[in-house]
Amino acid sequence: MEEFNNDDNKKINKTKVLTNALSIGGGIVFSVVVLFCLYVVFKPQTSTNLQSSVFTQEQLDRLEQAAKIIEKDYLYDYDKDALVDGAISGMVSSLNNVFSYYETEEEYQEGLNSGANGNYVGIGVHLTYDKDSDAIRVLGTVPSSPAEEAGIQAGDIILKVDDLIINKDSYTEGVNAIRGEENTSVKLTIKRGEELVEVEPKRATITENNVTSEIIDDIGYIRVYSFDNGIYEQFKEAYEALREKNVKGLIVDLRNNPGGYVKDTIDMLNLLLPKCDVLRLVDKNGNEKVYKTDDKNQIDIPLAVVVNQNSASASEIFASAVKDANKGVVIGTQTFGKGVVQYVEVIKGHGAIDIVAAQYFTPSGVVIQDNGIEPNYVVNVDEEYKNNTYIPRDKDTQLQKAIEYIKEQL
Repeated sequence: MEEFNNDDNKKINKTKVLTNALSIGGGIVFSVVVLFCLYVVFKPQTSTNLQSSVFTQEQLDRLEQAAKIIEKDYLYDYDKDALVDGAISGMVSSLNNVFSYYETEEEYQEGLNSGANGNYVGIGVHLTYDKDSDAIRVLGTVPSSPAEEAGIQAGDIILKVDDLIINKDSYTEGVNAIRGEENTSVKLTIKRGEELVEVEPKRATITENNVTSEIIDDIGYIRVYSFDNGIYEQFKEAYEALREKNVKGLIVDLRNNPGGYVKDTIDMLNLLLPKCDVLRLVDKNGNEKVYKTDDKNQIDIPLAVVVNQNSASASEIFASAVKDANKGVVIGTQTFGKGVVQYVEVIKGHGAIDIVAAQYFTPSGVVIQDNGIEPNYVVNVDEEYKNNTYIPRDKDTQLQKAIEYIKEQL
């Protein structure tokens, strides 16, 4: 799949690369899972070649002068490669965007290796930056993970990681600090409503199963925790198993799902929708890429998608595509509103820059960024369960509405 045709050497790569904002280090996750930007990953064969310098000669002279001052006056030995890494990191940080950052070669390779087998060492928590609190927001936890066992909940605001106070400038450092060696602990200071809570989960090897399924009153139910780690194959297996049992309807639950890969999301929609537009990407130059489903499959039973305020990115793409195609309804609350895309540009042998490079729109042209998706049926749950990954069935008003809707269509 070509992207914008700006550079013939750039092609979308199925490998997920960890990112600090989205994950700590790249798309899949290490110690934490942060999948909150939509990922389109590029891996050029060589480093980016500029036809001409981005900087003026005066700007280049300033950089060289700073390096010479360090070389001439600095008392201690230093690593020149580390100095360059710091300069690049500072350059990207000055963009003042938490989803754009620099990864050293070590961090970049760690992300690739961690993502290769779907396992990682961490606490098993999905995170993003929260503008209102200027801190880290928990979107959800991995079932049976150290985070869940420590009592961390979706909606929690992480104010401190060990002794590091979190704000926009320290967000990436804070996310990275949650990573660490297996069997070591990290202290998190959390704001939950008006209460301050401290927890110390112990890092462990996390293996995520991003899909669970069951049958409820002859209705197929699939819970998707993130669009990551071979999610399409997991979803397809669950969906086909339910169809073989002749379920009369399908509910796809995307609550507290932070997002993930574009391609897997489109592939999943291909199982359910007729040929239609599902996503439109637009870059800084106005170049546009429209993603479509093919005409191979189309669901022939009632479909409902359940979302909440923590459903983001790829979750919003999935929900909006179903809604705009009129093949089902969206039930729950307004989604998170994450509609920007990160590209990963490799500096060959010297790391990579993760950069926000495009935004996406729903097929009907809705801007998702900061707006989210409005459900067909707005249904709230009790405040007690607002951010919970697991809600008692008799208290889950959103799921109950989805079941009610399916039954009404039969």
